[in-house]
This record gives sequence, C-alpha cells and structure tokens, in this order.
Amino acid sequence: MTELGISIGDSDWACDDPERELIAQAKRDPKAFTALYRRHYGAIAGYVQRRVGDPNVTDDLVAEVFLAAMRSLRRYRHRGTFRAWLYRIATNVVNRWARRHQRRAKLELRVFMTTQRQVEKGSVMGSDGVEHARRALLSLSPKHQTVLALHYLEGLSVEGVAEVVGCGTGTVKSRLSRGREALRQRLEQER
Repeated sequence: MTELGISIGDSDWACDDPERELIAQAKRDPKAFTALYRRHYGAIAGYVQRRVGDPNVTDDLVAEVFLAAMRSLRRYRHRGTFRAWLYRIATNVVNRWARRHQRRAKLELRVFMTTQRQVEKGSVMGSDGVEHARRALLSLSPKHQTVLALHYLEGLSVEGVAEVVGCGTGTVKSRLSRGREALRQRLEQER
C-alpha cells in the first residue's frame, strides 16, 4: 500500500493466464470486457483523478479510456502488461485533455498563486497543500505531468513508466529530472 492507500503489488501488473483468457474472451465477446473493466478500473480511475483533480472530468475521461480500450482490444498484443496498455491509453486521453485545458489551468494557477500568497505567507503545504501541488503539477507540460504522476503517484518504476509512455528509461529519467525541477520552481514561485 502506498501513502494514498493504493495497492501496487506485482500481482496487479502481471498478465497472468486468467487475464490472458479474459482478454481472449473479450476479443470474441465485448460483454466479457466487463471483467477486465472491473479488474483495472480502480487503478486507471485513480491515475486519471490524480492527473486532473476533478471527479466529473475524471468520470468522463475514464469512460473515454475504457471505450478506447474496448474498441482497440482486437489489436492488443501481449507485449507488456494489460494494465500498462491501459495506462498508455489513459495517458494519451489525459494529455489530449490537458492540451485543450492548459491555458485555463495556467490562469487558475495564477489566481490560486495570488490568493495563496495573500493567505499563507509561509509553507507551501498548508491546509490546501495537496490541491496547491496538484495545480502546480497541472501547469507542467503533459510529458512532465505524465512521468511524474506515473512514477510518484502511481508508484511505477522508471522501467514501468518507460513501458507505459513508450520511450527509453534514459528519456524517463530526464523527464523526471526536468519535471521535478519545473515543479519545484512553480512551488517556490508561489511562496
């Protein structure tokens, strides 16, 4: 269990024989997709929620993720874990949403920063610290948001993040480093 109460055990990631069978059944009969949905909904919904922060938007985006997965299931190949494939779809859906809403997020962050400076002349992690950090994270580029959220919020290893985003571990390490620096700068600006 992580600090947020999320289980990230290896059993969640393993594409075991029963899951392979579920995938095969779902490819033949879309009604069988329900079992895959139930198995992975919590992890995907949690990831999307931590990326966007709005429960209503989360519901819409998670529905979009599973609809895309169901539509693309025939093309799924067991080149990794099924959950990693779902995280990749979720990442693409959230990044598309973030690009559309990035201007609004930056404006919200500026308003929040001004208010926060007036209210809290102290620590970044006050009573609204988690929301404050989430807004700062949302102001980053989608590629930095993605690697930071997958690594720190979802608990994926660098290798796991690389599998989800489809790039090398060196690229993930670089994005993590640059993303942490950009996040640190945003949080310090708000002090």
